Amino acid sequence: MVDKRTEAHGPGQLPDRQPRPDPTDLTNQESFRQGSSSRWLVPAGVLAAVAIVLYALAFQLQVVLPAIGIVFTVVAWAMMLVASRSSGDAPVRNRRLAVAMGILAVGALAIFIGIYLVETLGAPGR
Repeated sequence: MVDKRTEAHGPGQLPDRQPRPDPTDLTNQESFRQGSSSRWLVPAGVLAAVAIVLYALAFQLQVVLPAIGIVFTVVAWAMMLVASRSSGDAPVRNRRLAVAMGILAVGALAIFIGIYLVETLGAPGR
């Protein structure tokens, strides 16, 4: 019988006795563990381009919120570009880019909802 208190645990275990990473865990996905930053920058650029085009079309309805949306989208994508160049460690960089892309998506959606609300409910003073 082997005494469990004296056995190696954690990284000291033999590789065949290490617990296997759960492939369904979000942090174990391939896009977080390795890969270049273009994996996040290209889809975020497409999202930003679509949002900017829609904001430009919304200038026919109002001026302030679409202008804020364009500035927010450009700044958020620039933030992603800076984050992609700031860290050499792929998992850390990819998590930062994922969070920044989430901020870009949620922020753009919030501004679109704001434009919709102002147009449907009417601005005060109209």
